[in-house]
Amino acid sequence: MIGSDPSRAGAPDAPKVDLPVARSAFASNITQFQMNMSNILTSMIFSGVFERYPRLKLVLGESGIGWIPYVLWRMDAEWEDQFKDLSLTMPPSEYWKRQCWATYQTDPIGVKLLDELGAEKVMWGSDFPHPDGVWPDSREYIARELGHLPESVRRKVVCENAGKLYGLIR
Repeated sequence: MIGSDPSRAGAPDAPKVDLPVARSAFASNITQFQMNMSNILTSMIFSGVFERYPRLKLVLGESGIGWIPYVLWRMDAEWEDQFKDLSLTMPPSEYWKRQCWATYQTDPIGVKLLDELGAEKVMWGSDFPHPDGVWPDSREYIARELGHLPESVRRKVVCENAGKLYGLIR
């Protein structure tokens, strides 16, 4: 996308575009980049990587979470309907449950789907120090989006899941 990579804006070969055009391209990119994570997830599962490497772990960082239940449902439906010939020994969503995690900063839709995702598969992050992150208002975001959940679920999402995944806590 023209103007979507700010690091190239000053490059001699960078196209010259009006600021509103560049800003609209950047707005489009920053809004939807997480949707591209579905390509990674579907490719890793359907290609049989997780089948061949059952101890491999995938973290979809800064991916958001609201889209994941739909993609998993869609993958299961397509596998069941026309792709049982692939080298998978279980439905695609089972690989998610066994080997995948995702991180998000703010995703009120995704939080509503924690039961579908598995609360143990989700990790919150502030994305500090990026300008589109939620810091320094992290506590407010956590309270607003996770405050209605039991303390044990909030603790998993904000701390324990990452600690366990990365071997920092047992």
